[in-house]
Amino acid sequence: MRILVTGAAGFIGSRLAAALRARGHEVVGVDIRGGVEVVDVRDLGALSGLASRLRPDAVAHLAALISAPESLERPAEYLEDNVMGTVNALEAARRSGAGRFLYFSSVAVYGEPSELPLREDSPLNPVKPYGLLKAMGEEAVRGYGRFYGLGYVILRPSNVYGPGQSPEYAGVIESFARAIAEGRRPVIHGDGGQTRDFVHVDDVVEAAALALESGVRGRTYNVSSGRSISINELARIFEEALGRGIEFERGPRGPGTFIDLRCRTS
Repeated sequence: MRILVTGAAGFIGSRLAAALRARGHEVVGVDIRGGVEVVDVRDLGALSGLASRLRPDAVAHLAALISAPESLERPAEYLEDNVMGTVNALEAARRSGAGRFLYFSSVAVYGEPSELPLREDSPLNPVKPYGLLKAMGEEAVRGYGRFYGLGYVILRPSNVYGPGQSPEYAGVIESFARAIAEGRRPVIHGDGGQTRDFVHVDDVVEAAALALESGVRGRTYNVSSGRSISINELARIFEEALGRGIEFERGPRGPGTFIDLRCRTS
């Protein structure tokens, strides 16, 4: 299968592109960073032109701005990247005749959950623009499925961690590990009782590859471990792994900073 991957220089996108190649697929990756085809998903002409020349069987769309706190400060930029960029990727897929479209959404679309574990039909109530715009991207994907018959799968990964995660947008696991490696005190925001559902990047990549290779169409899936871990428990795991105590710093909890996003797929 010939697959176009947007955001292919990113944390998940780079690993997905490599995994797809290892599975025997022909992959062309695009990003605004080097190492792959330099194409900005905000440029419909460039993206659709490349897709029309490539004629991919599938498009995996991961390109996006990814900081929920930053989205509060730069909502217009996030709208252009995360919504219009998604529409451009969809249009490029349509124009090039791609039969499948994989969209990376986020459990941020759920916001503060009213029930646990979260299921794919749980109410959406995002607490920051990032989650709202991911939900808008989902609707665009579903719209292209209805209007043009594009076969799509939407993935909602929970809190992804693993090697190669960007320090700029690091999750709590990466933040703890980096602070310890640099001799700093890791920061626990709030009382540490907040919980997360952590999922390794390789598991997310496997889910994405299976979604592309399967015949499934028109479905949305949570991608998670299904296990809820508190930040305090995570701190103890770090101490056990290192075989010593760690001095943690306590910081204030921001609104929506830590949400229990324990998920279960239906």
